[in-house]
Amino acid sequence: MTSRFACDLDTQSLRTAFHLSGESPVWLPSRSVTPGQPAPVIRAGNRPGHRQLDLMLWGLVPHWAKDMSRRPYNARAETVATSGMFWAAYRARRCIIPATGFHESARSPRWLSLPNNQIMGLAAIWENWEHEGDILHSFAIVTAPADDLTRVTGRRLPVLIAPQDRETWLTGSRDEASRLLHAPKPHKMIFADEPMAPRPDASTPSKGTKG
Repeated sequence: MTSRFACDLDTQSLRTAFHLSGESPVWLPSRSVTPGQPAPVIRAGNRPGHRQLDLMLWGLVPHWAKDMSRRPYNARAETVATSGMFWAAYRARRCIIPATGFHESARSPRWLSLPNNQIMGLAAIWENWEHEGDILHSFAIVTAPADDLTRVTGRRLPVLIAPQDRETWLTGSRDEASRLLHAPKPHKMIFADEPMAPRPDASTPSKGTKG
């Protein structure tokens, strides 16, 4: 499962890297984003070809939920299109989580990142949940089985969306999105020896599917 990631870029850097339009909320760089915390999310804008930045809660609450007792923060690539928890979001509300590294295994303090500190785009889905007049926006990161190179850190890794595939993931058909989830993974990950930041007291992972 993916239980922590870094996004140590500010709002303007995210706007430039992902070609965003419209107004954007303020995001302060963080080396330790965990389930239950707000995080930056890239989603399709209201006009074709436009993308926007939002802050959403990490831990997906489906629109039909009666309460927030289940907030899965990962969704499996193998079942995201058919799972009752995720299929509606996968069909209509796919998004990208910008990251500069992630921590896969609780047993190791090392990060996984791309060479030259390239910005990652993690495949994700998002939802709206309305309760007593308030609307909560939340998301889950899509994971897939790790390859031979990275399996030492954990059994599953987030699916990375290459820059040339971002628009397809955000606005393409379900079949097009599925091909991205199950395509060969050409990304060469590197291990960083920098230890992780301490876990904030308020960031306890919520219950639910860990994927």
